[in-house]
Amino acid sequence: MLPRLECQGKCQAACGPILMSRLEWVRIVEQVGFAPKAVTLTCPMLGRDGQCTVYSIRPMICRLWGLVEGLPCEWGCRPSKYLTDQEGRELLARMALFSRRDGDE
Repeated sequence: MLPRLECQGKCQAACGPILMSRLEWVRIVEQVGFAPKAVTLTCPMLGRDGQCTVYSIRPMICRLWGLVEGLPCEWGCRPSKYLTDQEGRELLARMALFSRRDGDE
């Protein structure tokens, strides 16, 4: 379980094209019905209102933003407990491993 973060919703400017696991990508494509393409440095999954359109299935790196010591929120949002950088790397590695295992079946 990730620490709770009271988000102020000001971080859209920090949302840009990111690397994610194959499984995370497939989930997004299935939800939106097409393969999003980044044409600018803004995340293609941000809606016109600046909100994430895939928030409930957002990639792990997006979930870790503001929760990991090395990825602090620039707008002052603070988690109930910071994860260490190592804990963040381990969560990303687990997602990558899970994605590879899923593809083997």
